[in-house]
Amino acid sequence: MESSAHQLEIVSQFTRQSRPFAENAAHSENRSFEIFRELGSFSGSERVLDSGCGPGLVSLYLAEFVGEVIGVDLTPAMVELAAETASQSGIENAFFFQGNMSALPFPDRHFDVAVSRYVFHHLEHPKTALAEMIRVTRPGGKVIVVDATPAAPKRAAYDQFERLRDPSHTSALTFEELIQLGEPHGLESPEIFQFGLEMDVEALIASSFPEAVGREELIQLLADDLWEDKLSFKVQREEGALTMTFPITAVGWSL
Repeated sequence: MESSAHQLEIVSQFTRQSRPFAENAAHSENRSFEIFRELGSFSGSERVLDSGCGPGLVSLYLAEFVGEVIGVDLTPAMVELAAETASQSGIENAFFFQGNMSALPFPDRHFDVAVSRYVFHHLEHPKTALAEMIRVTRPGGKVIVVDATPAAPKRAAYDQFERLRDPSHTSALTFEELIQLGEPHGLESPEIFQFGLEMDVEALIASSFPEAVGREELIQLLADDLWEDKLSFKVQREEGALTMTFPITAVGWSL
């Protein structure tokens, strides 16, 4: 379970980030959606959990391809935005609830598939969150986790920057660590996809709410990394604009 102080930090950050997060085009990038369909192999009737659903972007995408999606998020503003978007879009098989993904309010084996995207790096105890996703998924179902996985030698610098940008960040898992999360549960040989999620630096920083530094200082830190890539972001300058690329790994375990 996340500490009370950290839960408050998450809610504080994502109450402010809810709409900017939802409106950032990179978070609706097709590859980051399609990968769930590839790993989920949906037939159209599944009941799906979106754990740490944020503004419901993944839930609302998947709703077209499954029977029902239930999204759970710690931040009320995120849940409200997800429900509002579902209503405005006429999506009737996606439902959203406030709750803690480390203590999911569902019985064992309740879902066919459980998914989570871009959440584990905000958790103090990602092992607990994965254990809960496994608990509520039926045997024969699937658990899919997608998150940033910086290179191991660069993880400390990556984490330091991300904590400055978003104080609710804890630590990103490396590729190896993410895969190993399934091992205590007997989950081996998962399906794996890796891709880069490119973002405009100024757009990302504008939608962030740093507390220890200013936004301009964050942009400068990335600009200084343009040729060195010490932060694992592969910062580039394209037509005068800085871009950064998050290293993303998607893991699909079959139960």
